[in-house]
Amino acid sequence: MIKIRDIESVMKLYQNYYDRVSAELMVLKKNVSDGARLHAIKHRKTYQYYIRWNEPNKESKYIRKEKIEEAKILAQVEYYEKLLGKLKNDIKCLDKLKETWSGDPFNWVENNMSQGKYVLVTPVYCNDECYIQEWKEQMYEKMQFKEKSTEFYTRQGIRVRSKSEMIIADILDEMQVPFLYEKPLKLGTWTIHPDFTLLDINKRREIYWEHFGIMDDMDYRNDAFIKMRKYEECGFCQHDSVIWTFETGRQPLNTKVMRKMIMQLAKTLGYR
Repeated sequence: MIKIRDIESVMKLYQNYYDRVSAELMVLKKNVSDGARLHAIKHRKTYQYYIRWNEPNKESKYIRKEKIEEAKILAQVEYYEKLLGKLKNDIKCLDKLKETWSGDPFNWVENNMSQGKYVLVTPVYCNDECYIQEWKEQMYEKMQFKEKSTEFYTRQGIRVRSKSEMIIADILDEMQVPFLYEKPLKLGTWTIHPDFTLLDINKRREIYWEHFGIMDDMDYRNDAFIKMRKYEECGFCQHDSVIWTFETGRQPLNTKVMRKMIMQLAKTLGYR
């Protein structure tokens, strides 16, 4: 869903480039004769360059290899001029779009119907807030905990299996990234329970986070690599649809780095 802030962000980006290129073009033009334009002719596997002027009676000037910097300046000037024209036009178009864009046509309709009528409607689209809430409330079969295992609870009261998982869950909650703990996932003939299932609200898809916390244990490490390979075989790729984090006894979870990572993740998934 395109939002007003997305349009404003692109406008700001384009305006920044427009200002920068305008300044650089002014400097370059000081080294270019009035009316001079670069002309390129294909010659075998390379190009020959000429300077042409807007004046019809003025002869073209061939640019020798040792003078190629002159051609580069003229080419850069033309590039900047074309880019500035396009940026200026697109900024105007985006500005007009911002004035008329509702931001969310489905939400607009809801706000422009009486509540008494809208409760009778079956909406064709669920807004982000509604979608997130329904996703968080889904039911699934959870893994059981071993008897007498250490109990760790998140701020939401969710029981997890380690202190590191508790820290990750609490930071996700702090950054308002919704998650489901150990929701089952089918990988071929396997059914596994990823530590965290996250919702990418931008693309309305799930991504998975596995935290491997005892990587200095050989058996645990081998099982972890088997699990990672299974993810890959089923088309789940690191930094796209699955996240892997690791720690050992000597290299425990760095909460400062983890908070920074999740903050960036929250932006990527559409929550900041």
